[in-house]
Amino acid sequence: MFIQTSRFGEIEVQEKDMITFVSPVLGFANLKKYVIINALENSLFQYMQSLEDKDLTFVLADPFQWFPDYEFELERRWLQKLKLKSKKDVDIWAITTLRSSSDISINLKAPIVINTKSNEAAQIILEGLDYPTRYSLIDNRQEEMR
Repeated sequence: MFIQTSRFGEIEVQEKDMITFVSPVLGFANLKKYVIINALENSLFQYMQSLEDKDLTFVLADPFQWFPDYEFELERRWLQKLKLKSKKDVDIWAITTLRSSSDISINLKAPIVINTKSNEAAQIILEGLDYPTRYSLIDNRQEEMR
């Protein structure tokens, strides 16, 4: 099927690539269907385009690439809700916010968890863990370069 998007124009989406949120992205409760777009080969970022709102695109990053010590256990309720049976069936992403070229951050507190077998997803708030909602990619990249 073809969908119209503000950012990418018209794109073709295969049924097998559609992601359905069983627990929505925070602030977007009425939007449940998305597709992840690989805009550039070997890019550090992906795009998650809403299939229900042509103007809504999230920028995603692999949190483990930016924060190597990032780890958490999924609660039993999330394993059940997402029908997860194996760790190899899980993709984890973090929503990235680009406010300016010097202010880019990712939300480590509420990752996007995707069951790659069923294409069901949820944004999960990591209760009891002290991860920031605005982990700066710029400040931490500069620290690595020193």
